[in-house]
Amino acid sequence: MFHETMTPGERTMSLLQTGWADRPGVGTFAFGFAARMTPGMTLGEVYSNPLRYAKAYIRVQQALGFDTGPTFGSASQGASEFGGVVEYPGPSSRSQAPSVRVHPLSTPEKVDALVVPDPAKVPEITREVEAAKYVLENYPKGFNSPTIVCGSPFTWAGNAIGVETMLLWMIREPDLVHKVLRAQAEFLGEVAKYVIKNAGPMMLFDGGPTESNDLISPKQFETFALPYMLSTRKTALEAGIPGFLCHPCGDQNGNIKMWAQAPGNAGVNFDFRTPLEKIVEIFGPTGLVVGNIEPAKFQYSNYDWIYNEVTRCMNIAALHSPHGYMVGPGCEIPTDTPPLHVGAMLQATRDFAQTKEWQERRPR
Repeated sequence: MFHETMTPGERTMSLLQTGWADRPGVGTFAFGFAARMTPGMTLGEVYSNPLRYAKAYIRVQQALGFDTGPTFGSASQGASEFGGVVEYPGPSSRSQAPSVRVHPLSTPEKVDALVVPDPAKVPEITREVEAAKYVLENYPKGFNSPTIVCGSPFTWAGNAIGVETMLLWMIREPDLVHKVLRAQAEFLGEVAKYVIKNAGPMMLFDGGPTESNDLISPKQFETFALPYMLSTRKTALEAGIPGFLCHPCGDQNGNIKMWAQAPGNAGVNFDFRTPLEKIVEIFGPTGLVVGNIEPAKFQYSNYDWIYNEVTRCMNIAALHSPHGYMVGPGCEIPTDTPPLHVGAMLQATRDFAQTKEWQERRPR
């Protein structure tokens, strides 16, 4: 019978350093799922009260056995920080994440008047850093690995301007878009410095859905998204951030080689529409490969389908990624995922760990 010999932290580090661990990793990106597993906790509190989310998360993680720690923040950031309004999911809401209700930079006049905020005065940022610090100081050793959403300047600019307006401005008023992108990149660089000063070194989570090729072309990504992403990464790494968990959300097959240009890709998780073989080829030589099973399948398929799909993915990635593989969804795991389906991932990795192929990868 298989027995785990590593903590999540030890396992992840061993995978990164050697490509091998006692078993392949298991990630969940559990936001609302952790709230659903916690009696009395609402989904909105994951975002409005990240400290409570942090205190709940460790119990869910230990109960189910997956490896990824809590991530604080959302893909809807970049608006309220600049004076907009974000709505959190209510107790009866069917929303899985916050949504932007007021875009603060929706007119040229507002863009002309924008001021880059101080992260220390932004409640969303200070709450997230407080929660991450709690994880570092209070979680059991080997579990204390929080991540804070650093987003991407492009997605955060879309939240501040409004995505439809920004896409129009990219054609008609590109200078306005570049001004907001510069401001978001500057702000995110300051956020990284604030994280280091007030909590300590930790991974940041970046990437974003607005870069998806469903919305923009690879050429537009190269012109509007890439330069500011590179700038933010450079500033954060120089400030002491050890690396990034990169999640290019949505269909970003056309952007994949440009994401590979970014420094600090410690882990990458692409949408399920990106072939896993392609991710291993491009990112495997430099970082941890994560994912990328279709998220909806965790809620609507069954135990056997998940077990078999995890095994298929491990045969592709776990055996061919020099810096390790962590199986999981290609985005956030659905809020209403049956816990048994998370168990299917764990069981598949434990069974795989006993195979001859996996044991032959063990460093000698």
